[in-house]
Amino acid sequence: MILLIDIGNSRTKYILANEISTGQAKAVDNNSIKVQWLDHHFKGIEKILIASVSADAIVNLISDWARINRIQFKQIESEKEAYGVISSYQQAKKLGIDRWLAMIGAARLYPNKNILIIDAGTATTIDLLAADGQHYGGWILPGIHLMFDSLVKHTSKIEPPQTLVASVAFGDDTNTNVNNACWAATIGAINLAITQASKQLATIEVILLTGGNAKSVEKLLKYPTRIEDNLIFYGLERYNLA
Repeated sequence: MILLIDIGNSRTKYILANEISTGQAKAVDNNSIKVQWLDHHFKGIEKILIASVSADAIVNLISDWARINRIQFKQIESEKEAYGVISSYQQAKKLGIDRWLAMIGAARLYPNKNILIIDAGTATTIDLLAADGQHYGGWILPGIHLMFDSLVKHTSKIEPPQTLVASVAFGDDTNTNVNNACWAATIGAINLAITQASKQLATIEVILLTGGNAKSVEKLLKYPTRIEDNLIFYGLERYNLA
């Protein structure tokens, strides 16, 4: 069995390679990943492919565990060019591995298409990928929760909400004002990104959403979109198929 692991800043997601098209990735808090946890959850694994935007400590822990258990291990990093995708970054490794793998996955699922990729997670990232595989750059802005948390932290009389309701309506109390403005800022940025992308590539054939807020974003956009929950894992698995 081949295990795909995506380590984020606070949580790690993982899925078996043969379950990408039908399954949902599992998630665990980074602090929970210990040797005993690995022993319990990853028995029978033959190979691990890993991507990480977090500190090296968890990668090193899993790498050492894999070595002791004679499991193949490979960490994937951003490159200037791979599998038909060409990074716009002059220093390719500085492009976030999550964005890089999302583009690899997008090119794999929707070959020869002009694609706008929106990852609506902790941060909201937007990347433009041309049909010929050229990356035309993108934007990074705080995710919905980060926007709200920033105002809660730096202003008074705003209380953290139980849930962040996806709405761009004008609110009638301060918390609703802030909540809806965070969604409006995000949707406004995405709408502007679609306009900008169309200027650069004339026709955007696929608007692709991924990340924890993808479904909520989709409901607020007036453009046709496609959601790929396992987009990064499709990109990660591509390195196994090489």
